[in-house]
Amino acid sequence: MEVLDVDPVKSANDKKNYRIIRLKNGIRVMLVSHPTPEGYLMDIGESSSESESESESSGSSGEEEMEIDIPEGKKKEGNEKKSAAALCVGAGSFCDPDDIPGFAHFLEHMVFMGSSVYPEENDFDDYLGKHGGDSNACTDCEMTTFYFEIQRKYFRKCLDKLAHFFISPLLKKDCVDREIEAVDSEFQMTTSSDNDRVNELISKTAKKGHPMSRFMGGNAKSLKTDPEKKGMDIYGRAVDFYEKMYCANYMTLVLQSMDSLDTLQEWAVDIFSDIPYSDNIPRPSFSHLKDPFDTAGFKKFYRVVPMENNHKLEISWSLPSLVDKYRQKPQEYLSMLILHEGKGSILSYLKKNLYALAMMGGSDSDGFGHNSTWSLFYVSITLTSKGLHNILQVCNAVFEYILMLQNQGPQQRLYLELQQIEDCKFRWKEEGEPMEDVQEIAESMQTYTPEHYLTGRNLLFEYDPQLISDCTKYLGPDKANFVLLSTDKSVIGETDCEEAWYNTKYNVTEVDSEWRKTWENLKENPELFFPEPNIYIATDFTLHPSSEDTPKLPYPVVDNEFCKMWFKKDSKFNVPKGYTYLHLMSPAVSESLENATLNDLFINILLNILTEAAYPAVLAGYEYWVEGFPTGIVISMEGFSHKMPLLFRCMVDHIADFVCSPELFEAIKTQLQKAFYNEMIKPFELARMLRFAMLDPSTQALPDRYRLISDLTLPQLTAFLSKFKSQLFIEGFVIGNFRPEEVTEMADYIQKRLCSQPLPTERIPKKLLLQLPTGQLTCRVESVNRDDCNSCITDYYQSEPGNLRKSCINELLLTRMKEPCFDFLRTKHQLGYSVFCYSMVTNGILGLSVTVESQSSKHSMNDVQKLMADFLGEFRGILHAMTEEEFDSLVDSLITNKTIEDTHLGEEATRLWREIHDKSYVFDVLEKEIAILQTVTQDELKEWYNQYIDARQRKLSLQVEGKTDSNDVPTENKGGEGEPDVPEKEAQALVFLQPEVNGATFITDIPHLKQGLAQFPYTTISL
Repeated sequence: MEVLDVDPVKSANDKKNYRIIRLKNGIRVMLVSHPTPEGYLMDIGESSSESESESESSGSSGEEEMEIDIPEGKKKEGNEKKSAAALCVGAGSFCDPDDIPGFAHFLEHMVFMGSSVYPEENDFDDYLGKHGGDSNACTDCEMTTFYFEIQRKYFRKCLDKLAHFFISPLLKKDCVDREIEAVDSEFQMTTSSDNDRVNELISKTAKKGHPMSRFMGGNAKSLKTDPEKKGMDIYGRAVDFYEKMYCANYMTLVLQSMDSLDTLQEWAVDIFSDIPYSDNIPRPSFSHLKDPFDTAGFKKFYRVVPMENNHKLEISWSLPSLVDKYRQKPQEYLSMLILHEGKGSILSYLKKNLYALAMMGGSDSDGFGHNSTWSLFYVSITLTSKGLHNILQVCNAVFEYILMLQNQGPQQRLYLELQQIEDCKFRWKEEGEPMEDVQEIAESMQTYTPEHYLTGRNLLFEYDPQLISDCTKYLGPDKANFVLLSTDKSVIGETDCEEAWYNTKYNVTEVDSEWRKTWENLKENPELFFPEPNIYIATDFTLHPSSEDTPKLPYPVVDNEFCKMWFKKDSKFNVPKGYTYLHLMSPAVSESLENATLNDLFINILLNILTEAAYPAVLAGYEYWVEGFPTGIVISMEGFSHKMPLLFRCMVDHIADFVCSPELFEAIKTQLQKAFYNEMIKPFELARMLRFAMLDPSTQALPDRYRLISDLTLPQLTAFLSKFKSQLFIEGFVIGNFRPEEVTEMADYIQKRLCSQPLPTERIPKKLLLQLPTGQLTCRVESVNRDDCNSCITDYYQSEPGNLRKSCINELLLTRMKEPCFDFLRTKHQLGYSVFCYSMVTNGILGLSVTVESQSSKHSMNDVQKLMADFLGEFRGILHAMTEEEFDSLVDSLITNKTIEDTHLGEEATRLWREIHDKSYVFDVLEKEIAILQTVTQDELKEWYNQYIDARQRKLSLQVEGKTDSNDVPTENKGGEGEPDVPEKEAQALVFLQPEVNGATFITDIPHLKQGLAQFPYTTISL
């Protein structure tokens, strides 16, 4: 073992200690130790013996306003931190054998199927689940990464389990078919992604035999059907492939914990030194395979029928690999300018002419577009109908801007501005989630020099104008490849080609010769110019002092008939940052379907108009969101505290002074209708929307809004906004490096600009929920995309109005349920790649849900439904077989998770805002939950579960059934010729199914159902 005499450069805000070592087998290891707080009592935890305690996270789904999934909590004053580890192998999909596409991804799945020391297939996941942990793995082009996090006292044992996947893996033969099925289910879930479909199409233009030309994800056809036809021994090939792929010589490892560096070093040496290595197997290298897209297939014009209802133009260029140019990062400079959204930008010009509504792109950070063989640079432009019919003008704007970059050369001012922004963000960088942090470091260790393991990904070290100029030369029209996606068949034409794996329909032609002549004679456009100096770059990082009198919990600094503004001074993280939340509540939104849809429309127009003024803030490290809910609008902002008030005023002014042209109104209306459709074609999202539409009295079904939006007018929007502002109450929360008087000024400003008259307290919107009858109700609909075989079932079990004690018991229940649910429905029965269960609070009402996303071509809805019901019966046995010792350990593990301290200010901000947003105001909720959990009994837990399965059961099964008559992946969106913006007929009227199923009551009329349901009393989760 060797300790490297180099320390990685770290943020001045980073209190962790680092050490880099190299094991005798060649593994490079980064050791990361959190300093232990004064007075912290270190639990020595497990060293080698298996513990019987059980605990796991209940997960989080990011539900919208009326529902939250109870998260794995964070105790505000806790000192405990999770431990995490990541092992990265310097080999990935580029190593796939030519005759078995997707083999590296398949092998990633096989590795977790047990080792000689820990032979049980589910041992690793089960151990993590019992101790509040989680894990994941991913296969990229040139690396494969395995990572996990767990409570600290179980860290060493889990490291041993991870290591033995690479020391003595079983690679069980009887797992081959099952893991191929898992890979195939994962593939099927990507078949409706236009991004994945286009990437696969582009990859086929690469040089034959180049790894970029391969199908890297894998599916049943590439891993089973085709190899079996050729008589291949997949299992034997997998064993051989493993020995070549997973060699210690090119592995990197990160261990992060509150344990000391010396302890972590001892563990690394003891546990990972036995991973085999070979001097005869160098790390796979592909850097000699240059210019993969210097082919006849690239630089063409592809017209593609998409899955989503969108018009998009994607222009892409192939650059030499920039992986080793991380110090200069020329692609970041070019991205900042070409994708800028402020004054003088390409997007600003296109929006002004109503050619486009959005633009994204740049240089990808993943392996597909950023590897040792090439670098992808692209722009993806969301077109209006006008833009769709003026593609040449859209392309002209892009190339005119690039011409300006070429003619005027690199601008040092702009590079230094970008460098300053990244330096500030790194200087005040906060901790991320442990599992994500170790993954990023382990992968960075494959690319950067040791001193840059922590900085190489983000910082700009050197201004190299020549390198920038060289890269800019590659971005000309003569080197560009074009992909146009549209549902308008009059524009796309006949699609006589079909991509082999995703069945993407397309045609390909040479770029129009007249267009090329136009581009040869382009001149700079005076409406396109470099950005002005960025006024949002923070320069004052002074930390406002706290004192013993500084309140530890949020308190209102303004509380009147117009506004209630809460504030908490950050006294823990000591960073010059802040978070601002505003809830603009108005009963006008939920008065009618029309108003709810107008609210959505207003938000989308506002965001479009806001872009030009606020985009410099985004570049400077700020983020903002505007979201619509049945209760109104929620605005969120985060970033450095110095310029937060400036962004705040910008947001408020754009709402107060809102003006929209008729042309923009129509363009956004059309695009929002497309967005509605694009959400509905996702089976899980459609099931979720249907549940809210049935049970929330203020929520209208998305298909209803979809049908209505075509008829809305600008005068209706103007009238709605007038009513919205006249019936407005604002509740907000500011946390961070602010003074109370600053927050008061913000409250006064928004009140002055938006509020015209008080809203009576009784008219402030409340979140309510309808009560299901006892028994089972089922709503089964056809998938909106009739060609998609992906299906989803979400079984929702409704409980009762909650309080903190009941909520704790429900969370404890789901903590125990998560791993058996995954094991039963996915591992054993292979129903689908995505299987999960949640503990939920829906508008104050407790419940649980179980979701399976599968393919109707593999499993019928009735079979999936039966197995989901069977699982609840099996789990009852697991619950009743639990010993008193296991129960105590389960409770202790959940309590430990609630003492895990916040990793950054945003976690604390999110938790406290949720209490305000839900009007619970229990700001010390975690401390109260810990006290409650210490008194919960095993009998309480069993009795609580019984309500979900006995005669008291209130169950709603939401089912979206995919295409059932073919095993093919989805093919296309059947847009209408000459009707580019007409909604898909399938989305206008959902098809409700009524199969004959014993004992099942099927819903076919949502309004009729809602009329017959009782309403729960208004409830918030409190003591």
